[in-house]
Amino acid sequence: MIFDDVVRIGVITGAHGLDGRVKVFIISDIRDRFSKGTKILVSGERGTGVFEIVQFVEQKGRNALLRLDSVTDRDKALSLKGSSLFIDKTVAEKTRKDYLDDDSFYYYELIGCKAYINDALFGDVTEVIEAGAGNIIIIRDLSGKDIMVPFVESMVDTARIKKGRLDINPVEGLFDS
Repeated sequence: MIFDDVVRIGVITGAHGLDGRVKVFIISDIRDRFSKGTKILVSGERGTGVFEIVQFVEQKGRNALLRLDSVTDRDKALSLKGSSLFIDKTVAEKTRKDYLDDDSFYYYELIGCKAYINDALFGDVTEVIEAGAGNIIIIRDLSGKDIMVPFVESMVDTARIKKGRLDINPVEGLFDS
């Protein structure tokens, strides 16, 4: 299976037990992405590989246990610690009609959007971070500096996201250093 374009759905945080299960921090809001038989890309410092999900056990909060084919012992599971889990974007898009209404979007669609302030180009969205109090978007401004902007309706207008555009309405002092 070749992944042309990917969507990050989780991070392996450790091993669980002796039989190869891994602990996962779930990034995706769609738990079906972890269904038995799903092919995922696992990528980390020690390399990249495609695995099939054999078992998914949801735990408290955004934590879960995952059993992957060919990961059969604790050492192999530990070697994957810190790796990110991805699905092919075409797989993610197949769930759009089941999980989103016409005015909604997946967070990965924010990446690459042009950010504007008062109709002037400000920069590009490079990342979405899930923080404790809410999500934050990272915008690389025209000078190359990364700016953190709270992803709240009062500051980020997503009405033109399908055109690759976000309009930013910063509160006074947000961009002061």
